[in-house]
Amino acid sequence: MMQAHIGILRELADALERGERVALATIVDTHGSTPQKTGARLLVRAGGAASGTLGGGCIEAEAHERALASIESGLPAVLDFTLNEDIAVDYGLSCGGTELVLVDPAWSAADAPMLRRLCAAADAGQRAALITLVDELPGARPAAKLAVFADETAAGDMGGLREKALRLGARVLAAPRPQPALVTLLDDARAFVDVFAEPPEVVVVGGGHVGRAVAAAARLAGYRIAVIDDRPEFANRARFPEADTVIAGDISEAIAAYPATPNSAIVIVTRGHKYDYQALAAALRTRAGYVGLMGSRRKAALIFRQLLADGVPEERLRDVAAPIGLDIGAVSPEEIAISVMAEITMRRSGGSGRPLSERSDVVAAAGRRVVRSGGG
Repeated sequence: MMQAHIGILRELADALERGERVALATIVDTHGSTPQKTGARLLVRAGGAASGTLGGGCIEAEAHERALASIESGLPAVLDFTLNEDIAVDYGLSCGGTELVLVDPAWSAADAPMLRRLCAAADAGQRAALITLVDELPGARPAAKLAVFADETAAGDMGGLREKALRLGARVLAAPRPQPALVTLLDDARAFVDVFAEPPEVVVVGGGHVGRAVAAAARLAGYRIAVIDDRPEFANRARFPEADTVIAGDISEAIAAYPATPNSAIVIVTRGHKYDYQALAAALRTRAGYVGLMGSRRKAALIFRQLLADGVPEERLRDVAAPIGLDIGAVSPEEIAISVMAEITMRRSGGSGRPLSERSDVVAAAGRRVVRSGGG
């Protein structure tokens, strides 16, 4: 997902450097059930060619049409979509979701260096934020933009709002897990803050059957992958071809030396109690945003008791996902991997883990459509 996110910006920079006329449609806010989430983009060229997606369907079609009009007029537009029953059925979603889309043609070749720097920061795993005005304000050009970087430097132009934007960017980048969001910058004027943070990754500690399945599931979900095991025959490229990093060595030392970030999820699936304890003790001293331990409640309680005796604060242990994963009745390594990745994804995205069907009475919705059709 992050690569696709950056890829659109690279395409935009390429187009601007070639002198092409383009508009970028970005979902800047969502509520409820929507086909895409905040930050999704569609890049539209003057000839009609497009890259990226807002989820397809009629929303994307309208955004594409408006983008072409904006390229001609040079004026940004804000599209407010409510997923009524007909749209929701087309997408397979429950009703009631809303999306706010900014269609922005206010790009020029002068913006290309800023975009290149954003992409370079993302490639290096360094945080950055791109702040774009959604509403017009005196003293700032329409859809004015400012990129703020972790080294406290900035690129772009936001006129008299620069200082406010800089402070906003600094707050966002200092958050444990910064997320794209629509915020109020001044009075009722809104700005979209897009975030480029450390790439999400899964650090698999234990190269057995479950570790292999977790690595495969994490790759499918678009995560970077690291694998740690003290046995070279279990931690090698042949066994984990999808891994970005494979470390064969002492488990505690390897975890302590690994540069985990708040976007790292450490999944402990070792071969025994002793190694689980060593791995968890080391993982709790990292910056990882998620730490999970596979095993029974009894095993977790025994390890926690030992860690409490070692002086680990109870509050820190409460952050550990143990037993790991969501309750889906998983038995096989592959099922366990799905359970684990579901929990990691839920925590990253702020989901509830409840079945979506609990929030949607499809039969009732179908009945309403039949009544409407019969009455029309």
